[in-house]
Amino acid sequence: MRIVDRYLITEVFTTQIAVGLVLGLVIVGGTFVRLLGMSAGGSLPVDLLAPLVAVESLKAMVLLTPVALFLAIMLTLGRLYRDSEMTALQAAGVGQRRLYRGLMLLAVPLAILLFWLMFFVFPWASAKSNTIQREGQQRMSLAAVQAGRFLSLASGRAVGFVGALGDGGRRLENIFVQAEGRREPVVVLAKSGTQHTDPANGQRVLSLNDGVRYDGRAGRADYRILQFKHYQAMIVMPSVGAASGRRNARPSLALWNEGGVADLAELQWRLSVPLSVLILTFIAVPLSYARPRQGRFGQLALAILLYVFYANLILISKSWMERGEVPQWLGMWWPHATLLALGAAMWWWRSRQRPRRRGRRALAQ
Repeated sequence: MRIVDRYLITEVFTTQIAVGLVLGLVIVGGTFVRLLGMSAGGSLPVDLLAPLVAVESLKAMVLLTPVALFLAIMLTLGRLYRDSEMTALQAAGVGQRRLYRGLMLLAVPLAILLFWLMFFVFPWASAKSNTIQREGQQRMSLAAVQAGRFLSLASGRAVGFVGALGDGGRRLENIFVQAEGRREPVVVLAKSGTQHTDPANGQRVLSLNDGVRYDGRAGRADYRILQFKHYQAMIVMPSVGAASGRRNARPSLALWNEGGVADLAELQWRLSVPLSVLILTFIAVPLSYARPRQGRFGQLALAILLYVFYANLILISKSWMERGEVPQWLGMWWPHATLLALGAAMWWWRSRQRPRRRGRRALAQ
């Protein structure tokens, strides 16, 4: 019996590597094309393209590991049915229950690994991806300021002009800014200035030195001229995005300590990935049954549709839980219960089907 376990583990693991490589090529290729389009559009520096592709591909591969194992089990058992090896195993007393032993020896360690990846590595990868994208936005936004060209500021409510740039674009010279104040127009002239990003809100700001500020309209009595050495007020430049507060980038322990409904939904979603490995392994055994002449790909299309249905149920349940449309005790557990019930029904049908066929053959003889 140990030989059977080793045989199943070897066949499934080898097939899973092949399926994972195919899915990996598709994922990495799609991610690279999407991010390359962002880089070509001017929203991502070229030197940040490779690390962002690596992080995004890591996240995608973690999420697709359960379906890779599911398809590997389906393909392996389908081949055993096609080559009549499953018939020989059943004749030797290896039934559906016995198959689970070898499969779970592979699925349980993989589920434990995915638990660690989803609760610790996935939040880090999400935070790293957000950091890289923010850095890219900041750098591209800083690079948007060009010497000798007018620049639209504050969503079109102001216009600026820079005569020259220095220190990699952070130091500005011969600055002109015209903006609409709360009541009167404002014009600012300065010899120099610096631009940086405020870490508190992600806004790019400009500090001016050695200049003059004109408030009001020329010719009126309330027209004011203010000379300054260091202009304390900061002119807000186009936003580069605030610091990431996305829930998928927050550590799991922080979500648990917060304990909000949306935080618990994120935790249950992370738990759904390793849990789906065990559920899909359970349902793959009865689902993979094929007649001798049916072929190994007979049930593969049905398996893919079933996984798409399962994945969409998980996403729907997460959305419902975040909006408070389902009780907290129900949460995101009902999609897993649905698939378990479906797998149990298929397993019961398969276990009842074989004795009936044997009985009919005995009566025919």
